[in-house]
Amino acid sequence: MSEKNVALNPAKKNRRKIIRSIVQTMIVVFLAVILIRVVFLTDKRVEETVPLVNEDGFIAISYFGVSRGESPKYVSKENLRKQLALLESQGYKTITQQDILDFYQKNKPLPEKALYLSFEDGRTDSSIFAQNIMEDLNYKATMFTYANKMDTRDNKFLKPKDLLLMKKSGYWELGSNGYRLTYINMYNDKGQSLGVKDENNVPNKTTIEYYNHYLMDFIRNQYMIPSETRQEMEKRIRKDYKLMHDIYEEELGEVPKAYAIMHANSLYNNMDSLVESANNKEIKDIFKMHFNLELGAYNDADADLYNLSRLQVSPYWSTNHVMMKIRQASKQNVAFEVGDSERAKEWSVLKGAAEFENNEITITSEPSSEGRIILKETLPEKYNINFAFKGNVVGQQSIYLNYDEKYNSYIRVALIDNEIVVSEKSPQASVIEKERFPLNEIKWNEEEYAFNKATVYDYLDTQKGSRIDEEEYPRNLTKKRVFNINVENGKIDISVDNVLSKTIQVNPDIQGTKIGFGALFSKKETSHEQYADDIYDTFIEDILITDVNDQTLFTNQYTNFDKVKHKTLTLFNNVVDFFIETF
Repeated sequence: MSEKNVALNPAKKNRRKIIRSIVQTMIVVFLAVILIRVVFLTDKRVEETVPLVNEDGFIAISYFGVSRGESPKYVSKENLRKQLALLESQGYKTITQQDILDFYQKNKPLPEKALYLSFEDGRTDSSIFAQNIMEDLNYKATMFTYANKMDTRDNKFLKPKDLLLMKKSGYWELGSNGYRLTYINMYNDKGQSLGVKDENNVPNKTTIEYYNHYLMDFIRNQYMIPSETRQEMEKRIRKDYKLMHDIYEEELGEVPKAYAIMHANSLYNNMDSLVESANNKEIKDIFKMHFNLELGAYNDADADLYNLSRLQVSPYWSTNHVMMKIRQASKQNVAFEVGDSERAKEWSVLKGAAEFENNEITITSEPSSEGRIILKETLPEKYNINFAFKGNVVGQQSIYLNYDEKYNSYIRVALIDNEIVVSEKSPQASVIEKERFPLNEIKWNEEEYAFNKATVYDYLDTQKGSRIDEEEYPRNLTKKRVFNINVENGKIDISVDNVLSKTIQVNPDIQGTKIGFGALFSKKETSHEQYADDIYDTFIEDILITDVNDQTLFTNQYTNFDKVKHKTLTLFNNVVDFFIETF
């Protein structure tokens, strides 16, 4: 009845519109003030005097974007701060583009722990959410941009006036991803040619099976035969670089020194030699350096200035995952994030790294190896344990029961690629798989399937149909699984999500009194995963161990007060994120 009255009362309806407009305007003004204060009204960065003793090389890491909260595409502001703060605490100092040029061209040493930091795609949110972090750490970074985004009305991308103010602050340098993000030689999952399209004009990216970037190949017809001559290809590529050059000159006063071509790892890597030559000439005529590779974090003293590498950080990596990647590439002595030191004292880290925070433990494996932690407390013969695994579906998340450190014997219940696999290891014996139980299939969106579509391919490849195997899960797909395990003499009862329930008989020779958890990457490889990650994170949440009398032996669960506080903060953040995305 009240809704009907509102509809029939124009004055009341208009008042609601006015109130809603005022509220929206206040929110927009509030966010605009935050943006201005965060990005543009900043103190100028003070240059540090750092001893230059490093003649070996530097690490380079980049981020595609930064979001206020958790995001499947961009690193969260909180994780960015944790990762960079941990590097800063270990003495890593950011270096400039000129430092890199002097290192390779004049043999000028770098700081002992040199870090080249960058953000790609020229996104506004990256500058907003990274700025305070940069100021707090006195870090400097390169913002890579697309030239053609500078005259659009799309507020997701920084405009020339923003970039110049950022540069003036001293916390930022400018770089280029090129003129445009345009796809050529596109084919859908039915093998149909879609020609050339700008990224914004691709109706449904999940149906695009093959493509290449604008500068990476000849433009080809539906049969993948070049539809342009060598001269036409060279003229097209040359024009693209000139358009980019002219925009930077006009809008910024100069072309940035640094370039990061799209797509990484394509140039100088099995692409057409004539196209490669055309790009190579333009790049070396226009730029001073080129971050062409995304293979590792380290560039040594013998690296090529026009074939440098950077580590592109994935949003779902833990802080220790980033540190492990840096250690893997550079062989530097990298420290790991521990988190709550008091909680950490309750566990032994046997392999890999572990972070303890609130109600969650994160275990990070070493490359091609397992990460493993053991609870120091001795448990009785009978107990019950509740917890949740929250890591990526593709990988191995394990709990070790009846663990004996002296003899390395145990019962292992592992969640592997959406299956429960129970194994046992007796003293002086090898691991034996006892039983395997598939869990219900997980529904997922094809957008989550991240495989390398920009590559070298021919017409026959394009006609094979979709490369998405519905029986495989994307490596970045996560799923929370809640476990309840009851341990008794001679058997264990396993329940998962209150759906799967199994009883497993235990070898009486396995008499350990500890529990542990493990993390291990998935060894299976697929043709579309050219650079599969061999480091894995297991996230364990809400552990509760009780005895036969239901008395708590161990827990890291939130107290009722902490749970309310956490839910309130989460709700507040979700509301703020909604308004940021909407307005």
